[in-house]
Amino acid sequence: MKKSLSISDASRETGLSQKQLRSYEARGYISEPFKVRCGEIAYRRYTAQHIAEIKAFKRFVDEGFTLQAASKKIKEKV
Repeated sequence: MKKSLSISDASRETGLSQKQLRSYEARGYISEPFKVRCGEIAYRRYTAQHIAEIKAFKRFVDEGFTLQAASKKIKEKV
């Protein structure tokens, strides 16, 4: 994997849509990626640690945990 991934690459890697990634980030369910500024625009960049966290979050949700419970479980592991 590259050092960091764009949101579209993170979406492909995790199986979550870009909209879901943005929503879960905004709600605090997953860690905020770091941002790279290019002029007025800030691009999200996801590290391997972000991707692992998102995959774990998705796995818990797929197992039937609520979004809040899945978020709590991944934060307990950190």
